[in-house]
Amino acid sequence: MKIKENKINIIFLAFISAVITWTLNHKMGYGAIVSNGLVGVLAGIFLPKTLAGTTYAASFIGMSGINVISSIFGASLGGIVIGIVLANTQEIYAGLGGKGGTTAALSTLITRTIMSLFGR
Repeated sequence: MKIKENKINIIFLAFISAVITWTLNHKMGYGAIVSNGLVGVLAGIFLPKTLAGTTYAASFIGMSGINVISSIFGASLGGIVIGIVLANTQEIYAGLGGKGGTTAALSTLITRTIMSLFGR
């Protein structure tokens, strides 16, 4: 049961991270770098190492340009997508660099595809 609980935590934190970063970036005007940095630093201070890494990677979704992820709905969907991917691939490539960015890029592409299928 602990494994399932951990996966739910990862998906929830990824969702929250993408939405907060997107909001800071596009609605509050802090820009992509500052928004990602704020979320990443707070995650690093307050969360355990594994969850902080997940949160930081998910915040890459919120860094996407408005022409890529155009709404809070898209950021929410992207956060859930990256959360599912990260929750199910934690052991794969553990400790190797680039996993977070690669996963975020893949999740953004999946999100864009889903949104375009539904005309959003």
